[in-house]
Amino acid sequence: CNKPSLVTEVTSLRLEMLGMNFTYQASSARVHDQLIYKWIHSRSLLSKLLVGKYSDLMATGWKVSRGDIRRDVHRLLGGAFEDF
Repeated sequence: CNKPSLVTEVTSLRLEMLGMNFTYQASSARVHDQLIYKWIHSRSLLSKLLVGKYSDLMATGWKVSRGDIRRDVHRLLGGAFEDF
């Protein structure tokens, strides 16, 4: 999928439905050269989504720590699979 809006929408839906219990993957790279380019953009999309989710949590009074963020990013970037 090469449309950032679709990647954002699908990833947001996954976060809503699965929480941090999935491995984030948003690249349709077919060759290694594309992988780096697409990873840079995918990482930016994931960052924006997480900022929104953490902002929503903080608006309810939840204190988000660096440890919370590290744990969640670790799970999204492969830790959920490793735990499975």
